[in-house]
Amino acid sequence: MSGEKADENEKIIQNLIENNLSIVFPNVEFLTSEYQIDNLRPDSIAFDNDRGSFVIVEYKNVKHKGVVDQGMSYYKLLQEKKENFVLLYHKIKDKVLDPENDVNWDETRVIFISPQFTEHQKRASQSKGELPIELYEIAKFENGVITLNKIEGEKPVGTKSKNTTVIRLEEYSEDDFLKGKYRNPATSDKTKQLFFNLKNMILDTFPDIEIKQKKKYAGFYSKKDGAALCSITSGKDKLNLAYSIRQKNFFPPSSFIKYMVKKDGKKIGHWGLGDYTSEIENKSDIEKAIPLLSKVYEYKVVS
Repeated sequence: MSGEKADENEKIIQNLIENNLSIVFPNVEFLTSEYQIDNLRPDSIAFDNDRGSFVIVEYKNVKHKGVVDQGMSYYKLLQEKKENFVLLYHKIKDKVLDPENDVNWDETRVIFISPQFTEHQKRASQSKGELPIELYEIAKFENGVITLNKIEGEKPVGTKSKNTTVIRLEEYSEDDFLKGKYRNPATSDKTKQLFFNLKNMILDTFPDIEIKQKKKYAGFYSKKDGAALCSITSGKDKLNLAYSIRQKNFFPPSSFIKYMVKKDGKKIGHWGLGDYTSEIENKSDIEKAIPLLSKVYEYKVVS
């Protein structure tokens, strides 16, 4: 295929995805195309309202050898030029984002969409660390149906799945997280056991949910489409459970759950996902939290 034809088809893919972005990726809102920052020009820039994070989407019409390197460059761009992305959001949406409280930089990711990926890229997608890259293969059938499949990182190379694939630059461990290596205070032995109890209860109650260790929290996500359920941050003597929901009045008033948005719309700073939190100090708190998580699960994962 000639370079001109490949570029034309790549643009067709880009227009298709951009025009249907919120359908293909629920809660992801398209911002702009071809926005130059320094010497880089990402194809599409979007904002994930669910995770509170920026997303870069790149489109390839043929096997492209530089996907992994390009993904690393864009991820570093998201981390090093935060003010550019915040200003872009303000320009497009006419809304001010607080880079500390309104944007979850741990959730930024780069998405590649292509008809094919090389075997090297599929193998690379099985590694772990802290550079999230998602690989999607796009296909068009004779009846006009378009499919988009995520490449499964845990199965043999070449298989497809709707599970999220991530490539990561550095790996965050649960053990180091609980020891306080990543800015959070080290947990006591009692609180560490409480963390394991809460984690296991969540995974046992929702079998299609998986845990991913981030720098500042442990996040729980749908295996099917990556929708966030909740996150846990650790303190010395207690845990903070954040429910990944942003709708006002989603939960009825309760002394157990706190809405982290002030009357003026400004958010109360906290690490983690969503606008509602609960302090977890004992087994009884875990038992109270699970029905609340079930409500989030039914709303975001099942529906």
